[in-house]
Amino acid sequence: MSELQFPKKINVYLLTGFLGAGKTTVLNCLLEAKKQEENIIIENEFGKVSIDAHLVKKEFCPVFEMNNGCICCSLDNELVDVLADVLNAEARPDNLFIEASGVADPGGIAALFRNQEVASFFRLEKVLCVVDPSVLEDWIVEIPEVSRQLAAADLIIINKKSLVSPSYLSKVAQLVRHINSFAEILLTDHGKISDAVLSNNKSQWYPAKPILQQEIGSPHPLKSLLLEVEHPIDREMLLNQLTLTLFLSYHQLYRVKGLIWESENDSPYVVQTHGRQVHITRFEGEPPLSYSKSQLIFIGKELERKSLDRMIKRSIIVKKS
Repeated sequence: MSELQFPKKINVYLLTGFLGAGKTTVLNCLLEAKKQEENIIIENEFGKVSIDAHLVKKEFCPVFEMNNGCICCSLDNELVDVLADVLNAEARPDNLFIEASGVADPGGIAALFRNQEVASFFRLEKVLCVVDPSVLEDWIVEIPEVSRQLAAADLIIINKKSLVSPSYLSKVAQLVRHINSFAEILLTDHGKISDAVLSNNKSQWYPAKPILQQEIGSPHPLKSLLLEVEHPIDREMLLNQLTLTLFLSYHQLYRVKGLIWESENDSPYVVQTHGRQVHITRFEGEPPLSYSKSQLIFIGKELERKSLDRMIKRSIIVKKS
């Protein structure tokens, strides 16, 4: 009797990191490095509409979008359904990349792949956590999910290293090592990493230290607000308004992202905040048809729609009669 042949397992890479750390940039870098392989992506965003899915390099990469909540807590059944769709894809992928919501607890997602039925087809190879060193120290104190993401990671990518001094970068690395003494730590800018890190299990940057035993608080109090604007937006005015708002409400507003139109006949601009910085850049590629009007997602705690509406109204281009 011949042995039963099981299909080769799909490699799974779970990408985590708090809001604005640079997960999508890292993902695009990995997809470029693995473009000769079959890849599928699952995008989970904390918000009603998907912005990051439009920023993923989709050449030869089908993308499944999940925007109904945090993948770690409220989407268990939906995630299982998506995994079934991956198995039924016309071409079974070599790799599955999951970009989790910025407030996700990766422990719950990783547990799913330890389920015997799921583990028969998928192999969770590595959990990656991307961090922004310019804000990490504050967010570890304020946001419980940041510590959870660090503690669960096999590879911690300290992105945007040029934003801080070498001495402070070393301090951040030691802080990270305090929370997770077993993960590899990689320092980079602009998410530039090679696919070799996906198979490298040896830490090469800092000596290991004991894990810090700490109390991790209750589930996050964050919420997202979607603002839609039908009129053209002055991007310079919006840049000024968002910069001022982040400066005044840094501990309340954690992330802003979206697509805006400055002209009805032009391509849109991508709006993203990273820590205290605001970036507005031209959208590359064909404009998504689902964005016929400007849409901005605000993520934070105790957000007030009225104050955000007032800020956006100051940026609307008023047509002169």
